[in-house]
Amino acid sequence: MSERVFCVDFGAAYTKVALRTAAQETANLVSFTTSARDFWAPTVVAADWSSGRQKPDLEYGEKAAGIKPGGKIAVYSNFKKDLFAPPEVEAPGAHPLDALLQSEEFEALAAKYSVLPAWVAGLRTMVGSAKAMFGAGGDRPASAGVSKQERAKNVVYYYFEWLRERVMEACEKLPHTALDYKSIPLRVAVPVLGTGTDLDQHPGCQRLREALSLTKWKLDGRLFVAEPESNAVGVLTKAANALTRKKQVNLGEMFSKGPLVTVLKGDAYHPTYRALVIDVGAFTTDFAALTVDTGGKPADSSAGAGFGIVQHSVEHGVTNLDAAVRGALPEDKRAALDGLSRRDFSAFQVSAYTDETGYRLPDRRVLGGDADRDAVRSGLSDFARRLTDETAAFCQQLGPASMQELILTGGGSSIPAVRDALIAAAAQAPGGTFVKTHAPGLKKSKAGPPVDPLDDKLARGGSALGGASIYFEKAYY
Repeated sequence: MSERVFCVDFGAAYTKVALRTAAQETANLVSFTTSARDFWAPTVVAADWSSGRQKPDLEYGEKAAGIKPGGKIAVYSNFKKDLFAPPEVEAPGAHPLDALLQSEEFEALAAKYSVLPAWVAGLRTMVGSAKAMFGAGGDRPASAGVSKQERAKNVVYYYFEWLRERVMEACEKLPHTALDYKSIPLRVAVPVLGTGTDLDQHPGCQRLREALSLTKWKLDGRLFVAEPESNAVGVLTKAANALTRKKQVNLGEMFSKGPLVTVLKGDAYHPTYRALVIDVGAFTTDFAALTVDTGGKPADSSAGAGFGIVQHSVEHGVTNLDAAVRGALPEDKRAALDGLSRRDFSAFQVSAYTDETGYRLPDRRVLGGDADRDAVRSGLSDFARRLTDETAAFCQQLGPASMQELILTGGGSSIPAVRDALIAAAAQAPGGTFVKTHAPGLKKSKAGPPVDPLDDKLARGGSALGGASIYFEKAYY
């Protein structure tokens, strides 16, 4: 049981951290004052090999997001996807440094300057280790036998070490000065991939645990929470935590912000409730259906209120949309897109997908503008179609519910074409009548069912807030 906990939503594009300082305290997102939106940090690591040292100069988060790749600079911005990918070993690369170190000429040069063979062997090992840490540096291929997963695990280690430093700095500014923040345990919200229900058994989670165990973070006894479920909990409770007088979880009070309270209090006309939550992220799209069946009688919230969860993650997110659009652009524009920093690429995404204005380069060319409109719209259409198919398939396994809410979160749900397609797909599913729809960018109107325009902190930080909830502390039930 954790009275206090940090929960990290380790997103492929952005990482968010939530903190619960006591069992009944509302969880809050940790502020990163260097970020454009202060509650998240870009999930980016930049490695500059130009110094010639064994370990590159590293930058993280917002600073790394502003660095352009190329030459001796490698930028890692999709390592979560590599961490959770199936095992894959890269083919040997003909790197000139390998050729030099293994050549007879190099051994002759070493002998000329009285360099001992053991020192030569040590140098070869050192260079191999450095390349295994982050690849071969710059735009060179990785050394033979180095898997993407192992490299991603190393990058995760460095990123989480940096993240901990930033979190501790932020906590020093909080009013709870008596707390020992370094002793507060960490848990992480992760996607639900594969058919198994045990998160710890997924190879990606095992790699993540291995990387985290090497950091200075204190790890929670329940290290992983399912991202779809934690996101649903975070949005529906708005990060509230409550206990009964018997020190048991009071779900009735925690979920009292919406229609669910009607069902929990007992309503013969609404004996069942469902929240359908769809989170469109960079790496995965997460589906969760949180259900309650009270039989029309008041629920004993301290007993868990009969909450059930069906959840699933699909390895299809905004990075797939990016790849489709990139592939449809002319070669010169594709090269320009590949040369953008992560920060500039994020600006391109908003300009091309949401605003439909295009992103203007310094040379006055426009990426994703009028000339590329067909390519962008085709990519958006295919992406939305795949997500609507996944929504329909997910809803097919759900039974009827008398009262439903639809909640759309994640950066992808901020794209109007995607958001509108998901709302339409959910409405067409069996029992698809929703008493309320929550999504970023929605506009309230007098006609139709009530809507709730989610702010960024819930639309993007729900998984971190929910993962820090006492909802996941089974000792309080």
